[in-house]
Amino acid sequence: MATLRQIRNDFFKTSVDFQTIDVFLRGELKLNNTELLLKFADDIPKQTENKLRTDFKKVESGHPVQYILGFSNFYRRNFFVDKRVLIPEVETAELIDHVKDAVLLPLDQDFSILDVGTGSGNLAITLALELKAKNVLAVDIDHDALAVAQKNSQRLSAMQVRFMKSDLLANVNGRFDLIVSNPPYVKTDETDIDDQVLNFEPHKALFAGQDGLDIYRRLIPQMTMHLKADGYAILEMDYRQGDAIKALIKANFPKAEATIFQDMAGLDRFIGWRN
Repeated sequence: MATLRQIRNDFFKTSVDFQTIDVFLRGELKLNNTELLLKFADDIPKQTENKLRTDFKKVESGHPVQYILGFSNFYRRNFFVDKRVLIPEVETAELIDHVKDAVLLPLDQDFSILDVGTGSGNLAITLALELKAKNVLAVDIDHDALAVAQKNSQRLSAMQVRFMKSDLLANVNGRFDLIVSNPPYVKTDETDIDDQVLNFEPHKALFAGQDGLDIYRRLIPQMTMHLKADGYAILEMDYRQGDAIKALIKANFPKAEATIFQDMAGLDRFIGWRN
């Protein structure tokens, strides 16, 4: 039998970065960082070692660790993910903090939230749990993505979130206090995109036309019929799209003053406005 340290050192000899290796080991062995450190000298059963080495070959070949492990950590919760949905990005979690800054807590009993293009359900479910919101609707055009989102709502005990198949807001009725979305916004000819994302994550959740704005051009006008007076909206975007999206907001919400928020890397990442 090999020790965990020996296995880890073998993995270190590959081209995979150290951080990804430790994420992989923690996920496979269901350990936190401290527990992983404490187990370095432990002998690993042969069956476990074989699985580690077999699964790590997938990591080495470029497969996303999150798809191999079957989960991605988002805002301190593990969301089930597979090739049907995008892997929630660390930067996207910052949207939750911006929402917390924008809405008054605790929420009114009838406070309503709409998540457009929910994917794995990470935004809708996190907002429901963090804000203790009882009226949350998550929509997606893709049936397979909705199946993943519903699975996550069950796993994370967020049964208050309702799910609906809809092409953006086509099947949505009523108005909402908060609308959030992380829509497809990558240009179809984008060259600055990670190979792992390009090769393994669903393209229909990534690409949005020649300038990446196709979804915003459809979504923002539709939102005028679904955002309450004094309601708040916030969207994720590419860091180069701020001015164009601001113009779309101004054309459809003339009284609104859109604010662009940067992510932890200092890039423009979110745009929010109050109706």
